[in-house]
Amino acid sequence: MPELPEVETVRRSLKPLIGQTFERITLCDGKLRFPVAKDCGKAIAETQLQSIDRQGKYLIFRFPQDNLVMHLGMTGRLLIRQKQESPYARVLFYFNRDRLDFIDTRRFGFILHGAAAMKALPTGQDALGITDTVVLFERLKKSRADIKALLLNQNILAGLGNIYASEILFAAGVHPQKRGIDLTTDAIRRILRATQKILMRAIEAKGSSIADFIYAVPGEKNFATGAYQKEFLVYSRQGLPCKKCSAPIVLLKQGGRSTYFCPHCQQ
Repeated sequence: MPELPEVETVRRSLKPLIGQTFERITLCDGKLRFPVAKDCGKAIAETQLQSIDRQGKYLIFRFPQDNLVMHLGMTGRLLIRQKQESPYARVLFYFNRDRLDFIDTRRFGFILHGAAAMKALPTGQDALGITDTVVLFERLKKSRADIKALLLNQNILAGLGNIYASEILFAAGVHPQKRGIDLTTDAIRRILRATQKILMRAIEAKGSSIADFIYAVPGEKNFATGAYQKEFLVYSRQGLPCKKCSAPIVLLKQGGRSTYFCPHCQQ
């Protein structure tokens, strides 16, 4: 599933749409995680797209009369100026100069508008723009949940998934099963510093392409992939030597999700 760096990469690739006038929507197959409403796009017809924002893993298309909230799910793509329509195109958005295609092979993404759209947004602080460290410290310190689970909780910190949570905890030297209540103030500070550093570096590398993630920037080649997967220190490196201490990287299952860590560097 695309995480914050991948969604931010997509957001930046869609900037040419800002300022364009939305004309119409075509539902090729609106059967996504939530069926696309038939009146989606009605309130924004003939109005300009004011901005494209991001909250965690969600994209917000802001128009004067309504907002569209989109989530890419596991295999969702948002591509503009495509010469041919993909067989997996679910929704087409026509602007006065460009067409935006929402493509989703596995249909886990979604598009919402109106009141339902804003209610779907995560309530946690965006992981790239933490604004209230005091509240964040308190929520982490009061919880008996594992720190890995806390980092994945979108109502605490929005935008992280398995990839970046594993990389962040390794950089901070914190064991993924350490409970929030047992974390020292210094450990939390290291986690927050690592969060900002790793996310910013991943965005510079255009995210991680380890499965279906691609993006397209007008003027560049049609499809491009991220490169941050080349910099992974623990994620997907089970059994390989740690790049810091040479101990084998361990795969741990937490709540049905994969966590990679170094048992020596993250005691």
